[in-house]
Amino acid sequence: MKKIIFFFIALSPCLFAQNYEEIYLKSGSAAVIDAIEKNILSKDYWLKKLEGKDVRYGYYDNEILLSVVDKTKKKLEVISYNGGITKKLFSSSVIVGKNGDKLLEGDLKTPVGVYQLTRRFTPNDRYLGPLAFSLSYPNLLDKLAKRNGGGIWIHGYPLDGQRTDELKTKGCVAMQNDTLMKFDDVVDHKKTLAFIYEDKRPEASAKDIAVIISGLLGWKKTWSESDIENYLKFYDKNFERYDGMSLEKFKSMKRAIFSKKEKKRISFSNFLITPYPNLKNDRLFRVSFYEDYVSDTHKFAGQKTLYVKLYNDDMKIFIEE
Repeated sequence: MKKIIFFFIALSPCLFAQNYEEIYLKSGSAAVIDAIEKNILSKDYWLKKLEGKDVRYGYYDNEILLSVVDKTKKKLEVISYNGGITKKLFSSSVIVGKNGDKLLEGDLKTPVGVYQLTRRFTPNDRYLGPLAFSLSYPNLLDKLAKRNGGGIWIHGYPLDGQRTDELKTKGCVAMQNDTLMKFDDVVDHKKTLAFIYEDKRPEASAKDIAVIISGLLGWKKTWSESDIENYLKFYDKNFERYDGMSLEKFKSMKRAIFSKKEKKRISFSNFLITPYPNLKNDRLFRVSFYEDYVSDTHKFAGQKTLYVKLYNDDMKIFIEE
């Protein structure tokens, strides 16, 4: 119990000037945990914690790099985020595919969204230059939207001769080879996300991030307590699970699971919260974090990704992986 109390006190500065010692002496350790939990579930707590941080590109617990591609202006920038401070590390003109959402294999469009750089490698085809980085297209959101295709890379120019299609690629992002090598010097693909947008770049605000983090922690609390009615309120009416399960089937499954009233231990860490570019201009975010889950019958420890929508001050889970 002492370890739990210490963890929460270390996490939670006294935003509301609560005297935790007095609460402990009067009502015991459980009351201290309740008071701190009420604090960290508050949007005001997170707004205070985010003061002075640049969250336009999102919020990240650890240092991260963003390869930001503007399809309209045909420009790529590398932005670092570390402790709420952003810095531009690299900028270059690029060639991209056609405008619009990528929908089908062969439509020659560069996708709009957020993708991991999954691999750094030397292409077999010399037309693609000396180096390439593959992107995780299609991601789960793309797959559930029935988008297909693949092989979306950041790569170079032909090693033999010149490009003949200077105005577009087949959906990839391409830059001059000497510039590509400078890009390679800057990025570590294992901690880099590609952020690709068209027309207007979506930006997060401190309020957005506060709504999302407090919402995630509230969702975790209802999950931990098997509070099925309040748990299901966190899901969007158009929700889909990673396997395409509809909201109604998901509700039925969760009611059966929660009815067992199993004890659960759930922790989240290493948040990555990124505003998600989309041509519908929905307030959509990609949220990834490390989840450690233990119950009487199931254990899971690994990365979890959600896509959430914001409606005023409410967060709704749109897709769950």
